[in-house]
Amino acid sequence: MRYIHPWQIIFILILVGALIFYRKKQVSQRAAETVRAKASPEALYMDLRQKAIETDPKRLVLPSDFKADAPYGALMEMVVSNSTVTLACLADGDARVLYNTGGGMVGGVSHEPVRQAAKEFVALAQKALPGMAKTSTYPTPGVDKVRFYALTRRGVFTTETDRQALGSRRSDLSSLYASGQEVVAQMRQVQEQKAQESSRSLPSPPPPLEEELG
Repeated sequence: MRYIHPWQIIFILILVGALIFYRKKQVSQRAAETVRAKASPEALYMDLRQKAIETDPKRLVLPSDFKADAPYGALMEMVVSNSTVTLACLADGDARVLYNTGGGMVGGVSHEPVRQAAKEFVALAQKALPGMAKTSTYPTPGVDKVRFYALTRRGVFTTETDRQALGSRRSDLSSLYASGQEVVAQMRQVQEQKAQESSRSLPSPPPPLEEELG
């Protein structure tokens, strides 16, 4: 009878243990994917919004002369037709529009008008920053309100104001609001151009939750 060395038994046990761990990990990943697939539009929106607010500035490609105390990102939020709309822009020109009822636009950084508009929006957040308060919670805006967030290395700052007031008087927040509207306009223009291009080609499936602008 062949003698079995102790190290062979240990090796087999380790191999079995590794196999069980791998299979459990696969099951967990599939379960997580299933949960995400079944998540409500509101849950997906809040997740994407949270990720935008918690963007790590280290992953952004910023110019060498970018000031350390300047905002590297900014958000503008309001309620439109019973849907909370979030515009999130980063200093590298990336931009996205999210709706808590589902849908939105992401990307656009490869399009010069979108990229420049997004950068301008973030730059203007610097002027509005003195009127904002530092926060560790991120509430959505109330009805007829507009909420702004500025992302800095010192933390996240925010303020909320009446939407009507932004159009009736000149202020740093009014300029920021107008700049945000320009970002959305540029993103919609790109979206319309892509829709026109798609209409001239073969039919395509419905867009996903977040529509890539390229």
